[in-house]
Amino acid sequence: MTSRRQLILRLSLPLPLLLASALSLTACSSRPSKATVAARESAKSACASLQQLTDQLARPRPSNLADSYYQTAEEYLNTATNHAADAAQQDHGYQEFAETLRRAGQIWQVTFMPDEAEPLIQQARKEKC
Repeated sequence: MTSRRQLILRLSLPLPLLLASALSLTACSSRPSKATVAARESAKSACASLQQLTDQLARPRPSNLADSYYQTAEEYLNTATNHAADAAQQDHGYQEFAETLRRAGQIWQVTFMPDEAEPLIQQARKEKC
């Protein structure tokens, strides 16, 4: 074998390996996983519920804690919390978001006062919405 042929052979061997590596990197980085897509969708739903909750809390608050105003607001918080938990199951990057909303829900359950949970609700919105 001539030295020219040996040089061509040496140069051509790494080429397929480089091409395969480049293609696999491109394939990995071009599309998010199904879990990531599902987590994003759950997070979007959580954010939509948080927006509804924020809109509800911006309305004048009735003095009667049995008013449907509070029940509706609590339902929005519960829905947001559930969607955030779904997002956290799919992607660990949403765990803090889900935990913040879970704590807000606990505070709401204990105090029955949205004012106590509101800082955590706003924190969650800033984190991921």
